[in-house]
Amino acid sequence: MRRTRDTAGREDTAAARAPAAAPEAAGPARAAVEQAKGVLAERFGCDVETAYDRLLELAAGAGVEPETAAALLLGAAPETPGRARPGSAAERGGVPRPRPPDRDDGGPPGPAAQLAQMERLGGLGWGRWDLATGEARWSAGLYELLGRDRAAGPAPLDRLAEQVVAADLPHARHFMRALLGRREPADAELRVRAGGAVRHLRAMAEPVLDARGEPVAVQIVFQDASRGRGDELLAATRLQLMRQRRRIAEERRTAVELQRALLPLPRGPRDLPGLRAAVRYLPACGGTRVGGDWYEATALSGGEVFLAIGDVAGHGPAAAAGMARVRNALSGLACTGAAPDRMLAALNRMLLSPEPLQARGRGPAPTAGAVAARYEPGPRVLTWARAGHPPPVLVRDGAAALLEAPEGVLLGAVDAPDLESVITRLHRGDLLLFYTDGLVERRDRDLADGFRMLLAAAAERPGARTDAVVDHVLRSLGGANPDDDTCVLAVQVA
Repeated sequence: MRRTRDTAGREDTAAARAPAAAPEAAGPARAAVEQAKGVLAERFGCDVETAYDRLLELAAGAGVEPETAAALLLGAAPETPGRARPGSAAERGGVPRPRPPDRDDGGPPGPAAQLAQMERLGGLGWGRWDLATGEARWSAGLYELLGRDRAAGPAPLDRLAEQVVAADLPHARHFMRALLGRREPADAELRVRAGGAVRHLRAMAEPVLDARGEPVAVQIVFQDASRGRGDELLAATRLQLMRQRRRIAEERRTAVELQRALLPLPRGPRDLPGLRAAVRYLPACGGTRVGGDWYEATALSGGEVFLAIGDVAGHGPAAAAGMARVRNALSGLACTGAAPDRMLAALNRMLLSPEPLQARGRGPAPTAGAVAARYEPGPRVLTWARAGHPPPVLVRDGAAALLEAPEGVLLGAVDAPDLESVITRLHRGDLLLFYTDGLVERRDRDLADGFRMLLAAAAERPGARTDAVVDHVLRSLGGANPDDDTCVLAVQVA
């Protein structure tokens, strides 16, 4: 037998606390308790055992027996289910018997006060409709649940459906057919319009039958499920957002790891023949897909230094694969000793050729922008060319300027782009900035403003280390771009 504790902490059994019921009333009383347990379990989101403890607490607080508390919670005094009680409102033509007034002398609360307390705690309201006379009786809680003015009185049974939202009308009709047609208890959850808002109400009903088995009245208990439904929706939304944030963070980590695998970055400044280089790569802060930005800074066998930067259009695996192929191909061309414009022209032909860059079902060749340069440390000469990419910035004696050269079109766009190599003589202490368009192009500012900000930031740190200059430029221009990756390569002439 189930055990619990009373309000004084004493352990006893449910049977010990419940008075012996008359044989004809024991079944209905137990049924009321079981139904009340179910109502409280759903209302408070607990199991039926905890709900029964809550029912006992309510009964103790109201000074009534658990069976009476259950009946009040369900909106009616205990009576035989399916039959009108002798002398009940159903058999007297729906005229309710006068009830004694609630006590206000400091003693236990009367039935009306107990019912109001139960309705408030359970979010409940109940109504009874006499089918012969049309007379109805509502509890105060039902007026509140349905948003009806008490001065207007109860609504007729056949008018309740007017408050049900259109999508739930089939459920309401099924509910009434079960109740009046099949003469059996009915249960439904319906959305109703109440006081300008929509509420989720659970309706639990049973018909009251006469001696011939004909329905003479209907009793319906309504429970406000809106609060619980709102909590469920809020919890589900929070869980979905949390999972989405975790998924985005994981995808971003994967993208960054893939980018680093394809494009290793030095930990700090790197010494090359006649140069000191520093590089930074910032993935787009608003996305999770790896981009196609890349750089190259490597010493060649003849003592020269090959410098390049560029980006392949798009994001995702295709752009990353295109970036790796373009970078590797250009690095291989640099070893041939070709001038930068010729390297870019050869790369353009490779991008337009079905082999090898488009082999094995890789789809159309990507388009790409790039700057390629050769640096000779002895005479301090930079020979460079560009194709569809922003020009480098030269910082000298505290002033910054864009180097000039024919822009050229994107690689992979036309058969014979107009490309030209330019020679720039450098001085000791000069600083060159190579960068991708994510640094200067943003949707919240004009491109011309981006270039002005870049030149101003580059000139603000004369004599600083290359990595310090790069970090300052990135901060000055807003850090990571929400829409595009950003790569910056800085080299200082020794």
